[in-house]
Amino acid sequence: MIKRDKTLIALTFIVIFAFICELSAIAVADNSTATATPMAEPTLTVTPVPTPAARDVFSSPKWETDHVAITVKNAGAPIVVVSWIDSPLKNATIAVGAGETMVVTTPSIQAENGQIVSFGFEAYENGVLINSYNKTITVMMGPTPTPAPVESVIVSGLVVDADNGTPIVGASLIFRSITYEKAYPAVTTGSDGMYTSPKMYPDSYMIKITASGYQPAQMVTEKITGDTMLDNIQLKRLAAAQTPTPAPSPTPVNPIDSWISLLYNPQMCLGALTALVTAIGGSIGIYEWMERRRLARQKGEASGGEKKDEPPAGGVKKP
Repeated sequence: MIKRDKTLIALTFIVIFAFICELSAIAVADNSTATATPMAEPTLTVTPVPTPAARDVFSSPKWETDHVAITVKNAGAPIVVVSWIDSPLKNATIAVGAGETMVVTTPSIQAENGQIVSFGFEAYENGVLINSYNKTITVMMGPTPTPAPVESVIVSGLVVDADNGTPIVGASLIFRSITYEKAYPAVTTGSDGMYTSPKMYPDSYMIKITASGYQPAQMVTEKITGDTMLDNIQLKRLAAAQTPTPAPSPTPVNPIDSWISLLYNPQMCLGALTALVTAIGGSIGIYEWMERRRLARQKGEASGGEKKDEPPAGGVKKP
């Protein structure tokens, strides 16, 4: 009985194993004839970078001692400027920010006066050339400036009134070097009219002097080579302004005072009375003449004729 059970179990395992093998064969056969569906690859969108537009950033160059300098005015995005001189191999690079203005120079070289030197400047934005300046320039060596001498001269003096020689207190003096064109701080005279301007160039000077109540003055000195006491500086007083004398206003006359004056001055009184009588007499004569003319016209109209009558001459005409 036990032997038969073992045989049954073995047959069962064989059947199961055979079934599994058959399924595997079918699956392999199906895979050999099946077509694989490819997977879609992701699409990458690339945004193109705009190409920088050309623009002018360089101004006129100039020679400076041993190099060329040029002003860069960058009104756009940041740029890189490459400069060279004599050969593109002798170059230098400098960055110029957005909206920045600066002076860019080439490397330094040894050059002689009158030598023609080639140079160039190139501006790049994001690696794209937007402006270039390639030229030649003639080297112009200026004379070596003479150094200014030591400021060691002390100048002093006296400011006085031109009329009486009295020292002027508080006068202000400004010294200006003619050769070196330097104006020194103003110095002021003390209670004794003296002034001192220390540590100045040995040179000729233009001096401007002012003082309250005096006319401004200006003078030029000879060349001063050491500590010097200048001649007295004389200032003239300002002319006093003349006030115009007002005309007297007429005094009103009292009528009573006028009559009193006539009474106490017989000649004046007689003259006034004569003029008054003449005026009154003339008025009466004219009135009588006009009245006679009126009566004559009335009689003429009545009689048909008109009697001529002449006006009085210089007074009353008797009828």
